[in-house]
Amino acid sequence: MMKRRGQLTILLIFTLLISFGQAPKIAGAPDYAIKGKLINSSTSAPVEFATVSVFNAADSSLATGGLTDVEGVFNIPTSPGSYYLRVQFMGFRDVIISGIEISRSNPVYDAGRVRFEENETLLEEVVVQGERTQMELTLDKKVFNIGKDLSNLGGSATDILDNLPSVQVDVEGNVSLRGSENVRILIDGKPSGLVGLSSNDALRQLNSNLVESVEVITNPSARYDAEGLAGIINIILKKDQKGGLNGSFQVNTGIPHNHGGSVNLNFRKDWINFFTNVGANYRRYNGNGFSEQTFFNAGPTSPSFTERNRTHDRGGLSYSTRFGSDIYLNDFNTLTLSFLYRYSDESNDTEIIYNDFFQPSETDSLSVRRDDEGEGDENLEYALNYTRNFNREGQKLTADFQYQNNNEQERNDLVQSNGTTFNNQVPFLFQRAVNDEIEERYMIQADYLHPFGKDGKLELGTRYTDRLVGNDYVVTERNEAGVYEVDTDFTNEFEYEEDVLAVYGIISNKLNKLSWQVGLRYELTKLITYQKTNDIRNRQDYGNLFPSAFLTYQITETQAFQASYSRRISRPRGRRLNPFSSISDNRNYYVGNPNLQPEFTDSYELGYLLNLEKSTFYGGVYYRYTEGVEQRLRTTDVEGITFTRPYNVSIERSFGVEMNISQDVAKWYRVSGNVNFFRSYVPGGSVTFGDEVVSYDEAEAVSLSTRVSNNFKFKNVFDAQINVNYRAPRNTVQGKNLSITSVDVGMSRDVLNGKGTLAFNISDLFNSRKWRSETFNENSFQYSEFQWRTTTATLSFTYRLNQKKQRGEKGGDRDEDYGDGGADF
Repeated sequence: MMKRRGQLTILLIFTLLISFGQAPKIAGAPDYAIKGKLINSSTSAPVEFATVSVFNAADSSLATGGLTDVEGVFNIPTSPGSYYLRVQFMGFRDVIISGIEISRSNPVYDAGRVRFEENETLLEEVVVQGERTQMELTLDKKVFNIGKDLSNLGGSATDILDNLPSVQVDVEGNVSLRGSENVRILIDGKPSGLVGLSSNDALRQLNSNLVESVEVITNPSARYDAEGLAGIINIILKKDQKGGLNGSFQVNTGIPHNHGGSVNLNFRKDWINFFTNVGANYRRYNGNGFSEQTFFNAGPTSPSFTERNRTHDRGGLSYSTRFGSDIYLNDFNTLTLSFLYRYSDESNDTEIIYNDFFQPSETDSLSVRRDDEGEGDENLEYALNYTRNFNREGQKLTADFQYQNNNEQERNDLVQSNGTTFNNQVPFLFQRAVNDEIEERYMIQADYLHPFGKDGKLELGTRYTDRLVGNDYVVTERNEAGVYEVDTDFTNEFEYEEDVLAVYGIISNKLNKLSWQVGLRYELTKLITYQKTNDIRNRQDYGNLFPSAFLTYQITETQAFQASYSRRISRPRGRRLNPFSSISDNRNYYVGNPNLQPEFTDSYELGYLLNLEKSTFYGGVYYRYTEGVEQRLRTTDVEGITFTRPYNVSIERSFGVEMNISQDVAKWYRVSGNVNFFRSYVPGGSVTFGDEVVSYDEAEAVSLSTRVSNNFKFKNVFDAQINVNYRAPRNTVQGKNLSITSVDVGMSRDVLNGKGTLAFNISDLFNSRKWRSETFNENSFQYSEFQWRTTTATLSFTYRLNQKKQRGEKGGDRDEDYGDGGADF
């Protein structure tokens, strides 16, 4: 439950924010200027770093220009005269505004809210659905438009992330960014029930058809949660605000079983806007893996060498729905209410075969362990948002409340047999496990933005979250009388509570071509773990400051340079703190560590952005210094049982170079690519857990990942795409992860006069997306290979309802009310 202290603090800060919201205007407009705000006509989101060029009306010579800022706003000093304006950004149609007169009697021309339309294909008298670029680059984030990547059609959110540059998803579904798993995943800018208790499983069940785009933010400012050392991945769901009824419908089928559909609908009428996203799918996928483990100090009753083969058949039905409404109370006040529900029902069958070789007795054995699991997952989320705009351009106050309730249950029925061959297997171990987990989460947030002077902005905000997780794990084993008795070695009841109160402030301004922003965030954390089984309670309280700074120099109207810094945190949670293990594999146990401490990272980045008519380039270097870095270390006992436990081992220094490029080579061919080269270093040492001492070697990892996307457009025939992904080997503190190469292909064709699209794709064409690793410790060496899912083929059909737009003038519409009526943020 939220505590009185947190409530009073939130109320006090919220009152102060409202007081700021009523502050009088601050003077300081330029003598002569052309200003406005650029927004995406489809999403109403600001368009950042678009090129704004001012031309002399008499001879069309370039007079001046600039870039829009992170809020889509431009304010270009000029001198008296007659001009016209051209706004450009890759993937959008040019906007031309003519008839601009600057004089003493009219020193400032306000273009208002300029609506930027996506670059669309013309068909007779109408414009068909837009051709958004697959990747849009800005200095502080990269935006990936999912609909343009054919390899994502019919897939899941996990497939989407695994296809993004610099993002990797490992065999357990853990997401990493630039080689670090400490990344924060948000839905529409906030933690969400769509991620659920287990973000790995939840992302596999989230239908990709519901996702509009993904933002990758590698150096977030102080307005964002400090959680996530490597940065933030923000998944944007589909939502529209166009007038009338519009939307899209999609169905898909695939091999192996991948059948589903989704609906995205929006209805706007006067003062209210309704939106809904519904998705359902049935998926089953087969995977496999094997390992070879050599034991150096095998006992007389333990093997000296073990081969382990694993196969699994996983999947089932999942369903999610999200609906809500925007209520426009008046020109200044908007209320948004939304509800989200997600449900899944899966059956997961796993078989593990152990082939043990004993030396010198040469008496080999074969053991088979089968696990039949039923898994149910239910998530609910309620959200309320209030937005208050003011007469002053850019001034805005927002308040949010969110409540989540997540439930997850797993039921396992395990049987293990033993023999010398498959033909003489004798069952000897019968176990059952029930894992019930429940989570409640509350969030209250308020943010205020106050512009001052010509380009200055002051931001203030606060957030309070309270998260409570309960886990009840019961293991029973059948005795000789055929009765199942509780196994006290594994049965466990565990509670975890995390309270975080945060306040932040940001100030930014601009001096000619130089823009700057500095921010400071303070987070007060209370973390409690309670091991009910053993009546052990641990509590951690800490308060930390998280500064951020950004400096942007606009070299020309198409080039910009940025330097940035931020400090971030990764708090240990849930499974990582629970000292009890599951029993799915009784040769390999993952055990949490209740003594884990948070990790802290200082992140630095330098970047250069070039936006040209047919190409976009971003190049950057980054450095991260992490204290208390967490690593999963393995130990093997004399019986050949392997334990994996997380520890705070030492420090880590990471350095990297990243490049992104998109180039229109010809009208029918576009290529885009990403290369991320990084080096990380962790010094060697040892850690203790109880009486156990675990040693680890220093690890210097030099690696890279790259993705190349080739897009072909054969006019009036079809579009095609070929994606190639490569991840180089990488050293770890106890071994090495080996390289991975994979290829995805896809094609699509518009039908029904552009209202529909047929698409076909093959993911992992050569069945090569396999995780391979080598692991060393004092007692063993292991080589392992694992594949979560084999090659898949998917066919999908999309139908768009009322998403054609009437032909307009070159580019966009102007909202004349913007200059006088307040900002649209």
